[in-house]
Amino acid sequence: MNSIKINSLPLDEVIKDIAGELHIPYEQNCELYYINIPESLGEGRITGINFENGLGIISYDCTFKEDFEIRFVKSDVHPVKFIYSLEGSVDHFFSNEISVHEINKFENVIVASERQNGHILKFKGGIKNHLKSVEIQREQFLSRTRCEIKNMEQEIQELFTDVRAENVFYYEGRYSLKIYDIFKEIDNLRSEDFLTKMFIEGKVYEIIFLQIMQYQDDLKDEGSRSLLRQYEVAQVEKAAEIIQLDITNFHNVDEISKEVGLNANKLQQGFRELYAQTVNGFVKKTRLDMAQGLLLNTDYSLAEIVDRIGLINKSYFSKIFKEKYSISPSKFRQENRGNYRDKVNS
Repeated sequence: MNSIKINSLPLDEVIKDIAGELHIPYEQNCELYYINIPESLGEGRITGINFENGLGIISYDCTFKEDFEIRFVKSDVHPVKFIYSLEGSVDHFFSNEISVHEINKFENVIVASERQNGHILKFKGGIKNHLKSVEIQREQFLSRTRCEIKNMEQEIQELFTDVRAENVFYYEGRYSLKIYDIFKEIDNLRSEDFLTKMFIEGKVYEIIFLQIMQYQDDLKDEGSRSLLRQYEVAQVEKAAEIIQLDITNFHNVDEISKEVGLNANKLQQGFRELYAQTVNGFVKKTRLDMAQGLLLNTDYSLAEIVDRIGLINKSYFSKIFKEKYSISPSKFRQENRGNYRDKVNS
């Protein structure tokens, strides 16, 4: 296993130190520092950027041929780290402890070491890893924050105000879809200039805000949590697929939430984030889209169409159809069916 020691802070110095340990050059562009992993070790890039308020973000987007450790050992108070795994699996442990924290895809940790003890990241050989670490130098960050740290859970307040690192802190969770989307926005940037730095800095603040909200959400009972995690997206998409494929058997939100394994609040939040509407709104749209197709393409009566889209009241169907299309179902069929057939036959 390969291992290097990093004896520096902040992140620009970290990148320089990694480059020195690997005997490779580093590159700099508008305060963005990065290195390319040498072919002898693997492939990919490590990128870091600092901001003037004690914040920074470092990205490890790389694959090592063999297990590879980065040991952060500087004799100083180390930053709080918000670490996110977008891909792969990485081990984290404090330099004065032997317990290992495995961070897998869709998982995140908040870690703060005690006193001047450091952190160790172990990248597993042959695994493509994409790791983000938002880092906060607490004393510098608080000195530039004019607002008092309050209205947060006691543990988070203590974490931010523990500028001498008198206590160790460890939290693990699964990050939200919104945090994942922010990282994708950052990764999709193609320019490296002053405006890019401003954009990333704003996004880092947004990540911190969302992470604190997520931490507080995680303190609730499982059935009461409302923030959608990235790993739960597939369950929301499964619910949407079930609705679309079997609309006649949809009864209520609670029933489908149990079927896909999400609580009702989480499922509703997922539909708002993915489809910009509630579950019932999605159901209504699915029924109307299906009804529109049946009116155009079949000779089914209105009563038959109402049954096929999972409704039992023809008057209610006519009401919601007219609200959507500003025309009654019968009139819609009369005015559009001929045009549709002409288009298909042309």
